[in-house]
Amino acid sequence: MRAENDGAGSGFVVDVQKRLLVTCRHVVADRKKVDVFLPWYRDGELVTDRREYLRNRPMLRESGLFVSGTVLKTSDEFDLALVELESLPNGAKAVAFATQAPQMGELLRVIGHRIDLDTVWNTTVGPLRTSGKLSDGYFWHGKKLALGANALIAQLPTDEGDSGGPVFNARGEVVGMDCALRRSCPLAAIVISASDIRTFLNVPPNSVKDAEPASIAEALTRATVWIRPTATDVHLAGTLIEKDLILTCARGLTVMDRVGVALPLHDGDRWVSERSAYRDPLALHLRTAYRSGVVLARDAARDLALIRLDSGSDHTKPLSLAPRVPKPGDALHAMSHPGGLEFAWVYATGAVRQRGCLALDAGEKAPVVNVLVGQLPAQAGSPGGPLVNVRGELVGVLASREGAQQVGYAATTDEIRAFLDVALCDRPARTLTGLLARVESIPAHQARLLARGFGLRAEHHRSAGLFAEAKCDCDHAVMLDAGCVGARLCRALMFEPEAALAELDTAVEKGPFHRDVLVRRAVLAIGAKGFRKARGDLERVLDVCPADTEAREGLARAFLGLGDDTKAATALGDSVRTDFHRIKSVAKLVTDHADVLEQKFPDSPGTVSEWLTKVLGAIEKGARDPKTKGAITDLLKSASSAQNDRERLKLLRAGISALRVPAGH
Repeated sequence: MRAENDGAGSGFVVDVQKRLLVTCRHVVADRKKVDVFLPWYRDGELVTDRREYLRNRPMLRESGLFVSGTVLKTSDEFDLALVELESLPNGAKAVAFATQAPQMGELLRVIGHRIDLDTVWNTTVGPLRTSGKLSDGYFWHGKKLALGANALIAQLPTDEGDSGGPVFNARGEVVGMDCALRRSCPLAAIVISASDIRTFLNVPPNSVKDAEPASIAEALTRATVWIRPTATDVHLAGTLIEKDLILTCARGLTVMDRVGVALPLHDGDRWVSERSAYRDPLALHLRTAYRSGVVLARDAARDLALIRLDSGSDHTKPLSLAPRVPKPGDALHAMSHPGGLEFAWVYATGAVRQRGCLALDAGEKAPVVNVLVGQLPAQAGSPGGPLVNVRGELVGVLASREGAQQVGYAATTDEIRAFLDVALCDRPARTLTGLLARVESIPAHQARLLARGFGLRAEHHRSAGLFAEAKCDCDHAVMLDAGCVGARLCRALMFEPEAALAELDTAVEKGPFHRDVLVRRAVLAIGAKGFRKARGDLERVLDVCPADTEAREGLARAFLGLGDDTKAATALGDSVRTDFHRIKSVAKLVTDHADVLEQKFPDSPGTVSEWLTKVLGAIEKGARDPKTKGAITDLLKSASSAQNDRERLKLLRAGISALRVPAGH
C-alpha cells in the first residue's frame, strides 16, 4: 500500500463483498486516496520481487492487481484506517479473526513489506512477549497514536513497511495488526489487538476465550519477581528458587540490606503486566503482592545475589535448577522487566550462542567465571531475570554486563550451585569450599551473637534506670560488632538529640537496614528541622514496609516541614488506607497543622480551609469504609457551598473532629 510520498505499508482485507481493507492510520497519512498492490501469481508462483510490482504497474492495473482505494475513516486512538478498494480479484478472501486471545510465548507471524528488503509478502516470526494497555502510545508527525489501545508486544524484528500487516496465530487467524516498534527496547513490536480492530470496524466482539497458557511462559511469570519496583535507575528482576528464596544479580544490592519485592499480580484470567499496576507498593501490599526481603549473600564475580523473603505466596511457583549446562544452539526462554516499555514480566526467546570463561564484574582485574552467552533481546539495565531451557528448568540469571545487540550473559548452573553452597550457610555444605566458608564465618557469627546479647542486656539496664551499666554493655557490644543495632539504639535513647543523631548515623553507616533506627533518626531529624533527611529515611522504610503507618505519618510531618502540603495529605490518606483505625491519630495531626496555619495566617481562613479540604480529599480516597467515605463526601460538598471562608473552616474543623472508627471495625 502506498499513499503517494507520505507512507508505505501493508494491509489486509476484512470484507470481500464491501471491498474493505484495514491498515494503519499512519500509513495512509492524511490522504483520501491510496494505491494498493494485491498478490500477483505468475505461473502459479507468488511474485515477491518488489521491482517487478513497481515496473509492471500498468499491466497490474489492467489485471485488477493494482487498484485505488478511498480512505473511509481513520482513528488516532487505535492507529487504524479503513479503506474501500475499487475492486478485488476473483478468489480474494477476508481474514478470520481469532476466537482465542494469544498467550505469552505463543508463536506469531506477520506478513509485511519492509522497505529495506528487495522482497515483498515477507513473513516474520516470533513469540508474544506480553500484552496490555498501551499507556504511552507512540509518536507520528507530532501526535500520539494508539494511546490506551489494547496491544500485544511481540518479539518480531519488523520495520517500516511492515506497518498494517496482519499478525496471525498458528491456526492462521488474525490476532492483531503490526503497527510500530519500541526502538528503546530490543525486539518489541507493537501489535494492535484484534479486539480493537473489531471495535474500530463496529463489528460485535467474538466470545473470545483465553487459550491454554503456554507452559514455559506461564512458569516464568509465576517464578519472576520485581525487586525495588519503585527504582528508576534499574529494572531488577529476580527468580524464585524456593518459596521464600530469590536468586538475582548482584547489581545495586548490599548484604543484610532490606528490599521491597513485588510479586506478579493475577487479575481474573490474566497476569497483569502493565507497569502502572506496580508503582504503588501500598496497593500491592493490600493485594498481598508485596514482600520484604533481606539480602543474604552477594557475589560480584558471578553477578549473583540471594534474597530471603519474609513470607512466600501461593500464587508463585519456584523454578528448579537444571542438572546440566545447555550447549550452543540450545533454546533459551527468558523473562525480565525491560526499560523502554510500559510493561513488566516480558517474555523473550533465544538460544545459547556459546559457553566460556568470561568476566561478569567490572574492572580489568575482574575474575573470570563460567558463563552462558545467549542470543537474546537483553538489556544491562534490566538484569536478574530467569533463563530456562525447553523443560522450564533454570539455567541462568540475566547478568548486568553490557553486551552487544541481541547478546545476554549469565553465570552457568555450576557457578550458581557453587554460590548457593556458600550463601546458604545454615544448610549442610556440599563442597569443600562451602565447608571452609562455614568454618571461616564462625568467629564473626559468634561475635554478632555475643554483641546482640550485650545489646539486649543494655536495653534492660536502661529501662531500669541503670545508665552506667547500660553504657558499659553498649560499649562491649559495639567493640564486638560495630553494626550492633540494639546497642546503637540504646545509646541513642540515652543521649541528647544531637549526639543521638550522630549515633544513629553510625548505626545506618555500619549496620544493616533496621526499621527502628531509620524511624528514630527521622523523628530526631524532624525535631532538628532536617526534613529532607527525615523524608529520605522514611521513604526508605516505606519502600520495604509500605504498611508502616508510623513511618507514613512521620513522612507527612516531614513533607509539612518542607512546605509540601499536597504530598503530606497523600501520606495521611495512605495511612488511613493502610489501617482505618489510624483515623483518629491522622485527624489529630491534621488539626495540629491547621492550628499552626491559623496562628501563622490569622487573617486568612481560606489558607487553613484549603489544607483541610486537601487532606480530607486524600482521606476520602484512602478510606475503605463506605460510611466514612460518604460522610467525608457530604462534608466536602457542604463546605464547598459555605457562604465564606470562616464558615467553611468551621464546618471542616467540626467534621474532622467527628471522624472516628465505625462500630464493628
